[in-house]
Amino acid sequence: MTAPKNIDKENKPKPSLIPMDLLIKILEPAYQEGLLKYYRESWRIGFKTSDMYDGVMRHLSAYFYDKEDYDPDAAELGIKKLHLGGVIFGTLCMADTLLNHPKLDDRGKKYKPIKKAIPKAMLYQCPYSKATLCTMDEPCKGCETWAKHHYKELR
Repeated sequence: MTAPKNIDKENKPKPSLIPMDLLIKILEPAYQEGLLKYYRESWRIGFKTSDMYDGVMRHLSAYFYDKEDYDPDAAELGIKKLHLGGVIFGTLCMADTLLNHPKLDDRGKKYKPIKKAIPKAMLYQCPYSKATLCTMDEPCKGCETWAKHHYKELR
């Protein structure tokens, strides 16, 4: 029989240290809200850092100053989401931008959106015109308005 490895001294990820039960309880409602408002994993296309910072600060202020635990906008969708879940979601999105979407990092910079082909999976069905041509930064071809009116506070 060989001696057991001392895994704590190895330089490998240790997912067992992450409190998954807590993360699921706090973060799942935030991702559920995104699923209902937009589409599954819509967050993967990235967000401007300033937009996520603004959202994080609104959630944090509602929690701290207004003493409001749950997000009333999410409640309108039937989701019981903590404002702190919105804070963590927004912070994760900022980290995702830093690591995976550096061109959306607009901290202290004049931001210009990058024009590039958007995969069909990233298009959103416009609830106003029923066209599947809305994206987060392009005008909706169906109703000729900016897609941001479909995305409310998350953009």
